[in-house]
Amino acid sequence: MKEETMFKMKRSASAEVRKKFQEMSEQIPLAVNDVMEAVIFFFVDEDVNNSWMYFINRLKEEDREYLTPDERRAFLLDLSAQAMKKFTYELDPASRLLMMGASNIRDTINWHMKFPDALVSNFRLAGTYGCVDGRPRFGKTATAINLMKLMYQRFNFSMLTNIAIEEKLDWIHHCSKLSELVLKMEEVEEWVAVLDETGSFVGKKRALSQENVDFENLARYVGKMGGRLILITHSFELDVPTILQIWITEKFTKLKLDQCKCVLSRDGGFMKMNKVVTGVPDAEIKFKSEDITSLNFDISIKQLLERIQDNVSIEEAVAEQTHIEKKERGGIDHKQVKAMIKDLLSNGTTTTEAIRSTAEALGTKTNYIRNLYYS
Repeated sequence: MKEETMFKMKRSASAEVRKKFQEMSEQIPLAVNDVMEAVIFFFVDEDVNNSWMYFINRLKEEDREYLTPDERRAFLLDLSAQAMKKFTYELDPASRLLMMGASNIRDTINWHMKFPDALVSNFRLAGTYGCVDGRPRFGKTATAINLMKLMYQRFNFSMLTNIAIEEKLDWIHHCSKLSELVLKMEEVEEWVAVLDETGSFVGKKRALSQENVDFENLARYVGKMGGRLILITHSFELDVPTILQIWITEKFTKLKLDQCKCVLSRDGGFMKMNKVVTGVPDAEIKFKSEDITSLNFDISIKQLLERIQDNVSIEEAVAEQTHIEKKERGGIDHKQVKAMIKDLLSNGTTTTEAIRSTAEALGTKTNYIRNLYYS
């Protein structure tokens, strides 16, 4: 008798679940308050739950009452998948078949505008570090530009980057040299440094090289200045120094042109996620991919910090080092430098190694030779 009662209760609960799911699926337009109720009732994955609650709160701030048709379709896809996960082991076999027929089971989330600014929500916290990595021609730079646009639109952050943007935007500041980057860090209030071609100058295989040390000092400096940093590189494991790997909590790995695995794990952050995002769009902001080169380290962050501790302003400390570089430049013919590097490149040497070897041969700094080569 007891078993029969339990069975009837379970069938009753299953029928109620089916009814609630069916009502939500057929509701047009779909009210924001009903969406919130459905998220609480059906959703089990924390990251999917958080992304929708983040979006719902934004709609409430805008006094929106209903989802748009596109938003409704995206929500129903997540609703069916989440409901299936929640009730797979709780419903009777007939209910499971119904849910499976109504759902599009997937371990992914679509980029749809229901939540993309949630991807950058953790960057609201100063000292947040991120990385966009993946194979060549997979749209890493385009994805980084999309993230830049989201951070500007949502948080009004300025962007300091070595990516050459085709149009003039007052919130994007192009910096090809470290000295320019540091000065902009001082000038702009809220900023994110987005550096492309990271692997060109922070190769992990040269863990003790001067360039690597300078880059780690730069990452520390970003934190001290209350900024944020996003690196763009081919391989997180191979290109990024170990200490930076520990600091980086926001990882965006491009799997295809329109797919990106997002791992967001900032302590105290607003969003936790470990999901593949599909439907990643191309960048609306046009950039010159052929003009992107690694940041020129024309100054030393270590020396900069030492001078600041002596009560020298950042502008003066930068001017001191750049003045020294200009004096040194007069002693070496830049045409000779380019010819030596070109000769090494023709023998299969990488650009980074050619620059280093040329600096050794001429008895000068690698940063100085890099500046001459790219000038």
